[in-house]
Amino acid sequence: MNYFSDYREHIGANPERFFKSTIFQSPRMLIGMDCLEPGQAQPPHRHAGRDKCYFVIEGQGRFTIGDATNDAGPGTVVWAPADTDHAVVNSGTTRLVMLIGMAPEPG
Repeated sequence: MNYFSDYREHIGANPERFFKSTIFQSPRMLIGMDCLEPGQAQPPHRHAGRDKCYFVIEGQGRFTIGDATNDAGPGTVVWAPADTDHAVVNSGTTRLVMLIGMAPEPG
């Protein structure tokens, strides 16, 4: 197993929908990349019983967690508690690249 990975090997673009890539997954943890082109959005959604975090690597995003909305840029960590609606839109002019971490879906 390779224990090291450069995030740039896991980023990309999808003109139809935001780009997702899984870097690592086990029964206890999922680490991946979410990439949004300018104007693309990850619609409101929630994860039953699973917290999620986003670490912004590149670009600018507008995050909504529950009733709170805030802009976030490189170096910002955003937490979405379990069972809470959350969404993000690329509010900048360049690709938004985020490292995400959470527990995988049960089963």
